[in-house]
Amino acid sequence: MEPAAHAHFPWRLLGELLVDEQLLTEDELEQALLEQSRSGRLLGQIIVSNGYLSAFSLARVLSEQHGVELRHANEQEQHTPTVELSLADPPELGAMEPDKETPWRPLGKLLVEQGFLTESQLDEALAEQRERHARLGEILVWRGLLTGPDLARALAEQHGVELDTQAEELQTVIKLATAEEPTYKVFEVHFEPGFQRRTEVYTSPNFLEAADFAFEYVEEHQPDALEIHRTHGAAQETVWNYSASRAAAVGADRKPLVETFGFDPTLWGKKR
Repeated sequence: MEPAAHAHFPWRLLGELLVDEQLLTEDELEQALLEQSRSGRLLGQIIVSNGYLSAFSLARVLSEQHGVELRHANEQEQHTPTVELSLADPPELGAMEPDKETPWRPLGKLLVEQGFLTESQLDEALAEQRERHARLGEILVWRGLLTGPDLARALAEQHGVELDTQAEELQTVIKLATAEEPTYKVFEVHFEPGFQRRTEVYTSPNFLEAADFAFEYVEEHQPDALEIHRTHGAAQETVWNYSASRAAAVGADRKPLVETFGFDPTLWGKKR
């Protein structure tokens, strides 16, 4: 994937999730999004390095998007868990180099690269995910291929931060997706004379997985346009869109700057 490809990730949607969880304020999100657009760094990396929330809090919310809750032993349960396992190694704060640009990697590829899974195990989990419209993390933990803390560590790394560990018990609780939760669908947009035609190419109850799929789809198929729609009951909205022509225009605008100045002046003064 091109180095700047992660600029097209639906960062605002991720940030809004953190605001909904009361982990970020609206002002902190706007400041972080502004810095992300200027520097190209991952939003999670910016949020943690700016001290807005801990790496564990970020990873915990991301894990919950995958249907896997991480709880300290002294936390009271508010719901009856579907599956409960006692696991060690809770992650604690340990940020990566704050100014190091980290490339975006889809979760499945990252898990294989880090040795958590084999390619065949990932392929089997993805096939089950497509068949059941379940969440990847939920499937991997349910099948015993991944622990809850390992999922959290991988998600933290995906978003540009690291998690340290120490010996303290955590509970891992799997929460199966319900019909009341939003569904995220990825559509390829075809431009035809006089109208636009949309073809559904992916669906998931987890917007992070929809975004991962969209990233890989752009890389492999180079569509003219792609959209992610969120459906919740009777309501439907477009929460993210990608346009090849707009991406090309942005790239063309930046290229003359480098040719003129020998560097990108929009990044002047930023540590690389």
